[in-house]
This record gives sequence, C-alpha cells and structure tokens, in this order.
Amino acid sequence: MGMEDSIQTADVSAERKRMAREIEAVFERFYKGKTAYSQGQFYKNEFYLRTDYALIVLSSKNDILVSFADHTRPSYAALFTLLLDDIEDTNLFICEDYTTDKHGSMVLDEVDGTSTGVVIWDQKERYYSMLREKVQKVVIRKIKREAEQQEREG
Repeated sequence: MGMEDSIQTADVSAERKRMAREIEAVFERFYKGKTAYSQGQFYKNEFYLRTDYALIVLSSKNDILVSFADHTRPSYAALFTLLLDDIEDTNLFICEDYTTDKHGSMVLDEVDGTSTGVVIWDQKERYYSMLREKVQKVVIRKIKREAEQQEREG
C-alpha cells in the first residue's frame, strides 16, 4: 500500500471510498477544481489529505480527524468544519492546530524545526506516522453516529 494508492485503487470498502471522495470534494470546491490541492491517499486503511490549510485523516473507524495549520483563518476553519461535518456516517474530531514554518509548510519536529519541505518522500512510513501524530490531541468531538442510531431505534 503506497502513495500510488488513489481512491480508485485502494483496497477499501465502497462506503469508505465515498467518504474519502466527499472529503476531497470539500477542498475541490474551495480550490475551484484544482485537484492537485485536493487529492488524498489511503495508507494502511486510513485516508490522508493534506492541504495548505488543514490535515485530514479518515480513521479506520470512520472518524474524520482534522488539524488546521496555525495560519488558517478562523473563517476558513469554520467553513471546512461545517462541510466536513455534513459527511454522512462519520464523526468529526477537531484536533490541535499544527505549527507551520515561515513558508506555511508543516513543521515535523518542533524541536529541530524541520518541515515537510525536507522529507524524503520514499520514507512513507515515517511520513504517515508523522501526519498521524498531528491529529492525536483532540480539542472538539462531534459525535453524530450514536445520536443517529438512537433516533432510528427510538
């Protein structure tokens, strides 16, 4: 499973591919169809999308984890949050903002200040585990799956 795993080729359910496409669509609209800015990858059954405003991870439990760049305007963050929250059958978790360098690149290591600009792209394992670390500290949880199930069963 590598970076070549686009949504079409990834070995995941149709349901999860739909979710990934809807996440991409949020950013496609924002970037006026420039797909280069809005394409994510599946890696080890999780979907990753990185833009210059946010990092989004669709976990294997269908939780959407979002971390915004520290330079993202609050109005943009609010817009992305609303649009991502609309994706069916997912829960949304807003995580702590991540630090960026003066060029807006994600800072990988707050200690030595290394940014994603210097990552060697064949180190996928290191890259994706670094991205995953950026969404560890959850600030806001929007759990809707359980509420929807209770309404249906109610």
